[in-house]
Amino acid sequence: MPGPLYRPGTRPAPLLRRSFGALSVQPVSGRAPSVLAIPFSWISSPIGRKPTIAITKAQIGQDGGATAYSSATAAQVLQYGVNTAQVTLDTACDADPQNLAAQLTTYEAVPRPRQPTLTFDLFDLRWATDANALTILGVELAQRIRITEAPASTPPGALNFIVEGIRHVIGVEQRTVTWSTSALIGTTTTDPGPWFRWDTSSWGGTDLRPF
Repeated sequence: MPGPLYRPGTRPAPLLRRSFGALSVQPVSGRAPSVLAIPFSWISSPIGRKPTIAITKAQIGQDGGATAYSSATAAQVLQYGVNTAQVTLDTACDADPQNLAAQLTTYEAVPRPRQPTLTFDLFDLRWATDANALTILGVELAQRIRITEAPASTPPGALNFIVEGIRHVIGVEQRTVTWSTSALIGTTTTDPGPWFRWDTSSWGGTDLRPF
């Protein structure tokens, strides 16, 4: 029987939460998520890649305050078109709208390849030992994944992602786990950031301070 895409009680608090068109800042853990390596041969679903949408314009407002605007480079706008992110922040910090606008048009202005869903057949005896099956079952939302041993033609960005949804199908002759994924956002397609994190970064270092 199919299970929920998001398991009740396990979805982590996002950095930004949508509520009637407004966004509110929410606390998240400062420590960078660990990377779990999964061999390509474990995947049972056909690989279908879908690029992220390029955000080339941003219009970010502050509830009761000013609106900040930002744009990607002229070349990026010409290549990917005008795709505008429009949100309102519920924040007391006047700098937040401009910071978020710059963040979006700097790090999300180029489409990133990703695999929207991946399915693992836990009855596939070619790989699904008890230990390997427990590895898949142990993955939680917001887990960072890296696919290893993939064909050489696979774009690096499609092999590195965050798990944002999990669905289980359980039957007499079927036991599958499907992940929905989101692309990593950062200066490269293989790693997020480098973002400044309170418990891992140092003042004056090279880590960036995003919104």
